[in-house]
Amino acid sequence: MTMKRTADNRQITAVDDRTLIRNVLDGQTEQFRPLADRHGECVQKFVARMVPLPEDAEELTQDVLVSAFQSLYRFDEEKASFRTWLLRIAYHMALKRLRRESRKQWVRKELDVEDLPDLETDELLNDTTQERLALLKKAVNQLDADDQMLLSLYYQDGHSLKEIAYIVDRTDAYLRSRLQWLRKKIHQTIINLEDNGNQLL
Repeated sequence: MTMKRTADNRQITAVDDRTLIRNVLDGQTEQFRPLADRHGECVQKFVARMVPLPEDAEELTQDVLVSAFQSLYRFDEEKASFRTWLLRIAYHMALKRLRRESRKQWVRKELDVEDLPDLETDELLNDTTQERLALLKKAVNQLDADDQMLLSLYYQDGHSLKEIAYIVDRTDAYLRSRLQWLRKKIHQTIINLEDNGNQLL
């Protein structure tokens, strides 16, 4: 993972999705299968970032698709694409599972990063040397699952803040502030790792 955004390569399938959704809602329930086939892999990759075991990610993906089928009448194409709606369901279901199974540490020692200069942070995070990239990966892995997901959605998947806000049920302003704070937190963690001989904190 780098801290530079990549281009969004997702294909736009909104028209086909709308047709299939309309058919499902009209009683042709078998038409949900093409929707599941089209978006299932994306959902599984998404939840795999939050749920550690592959079999859990596969099971959760099926749960997400079942939930989407059962609540399809709630889908509002004016608010988001079908894929983004699925990711919203997946995000909240994954967090619920993480909380239930106590796989996530909810109380962590917070780093004092508010006073870090933006320019200094940008220079460090844009360093693509092998050593710095390895430290970046270590630093990101120390974040909570939802913060890791936020970084992945923004920097790796190229989602807009508006899309992410819909998925995670937050405001654009909050996400903009959170991303800035996370960059500084990662910066400080990398510095700490370097000071401690590249060991995990």
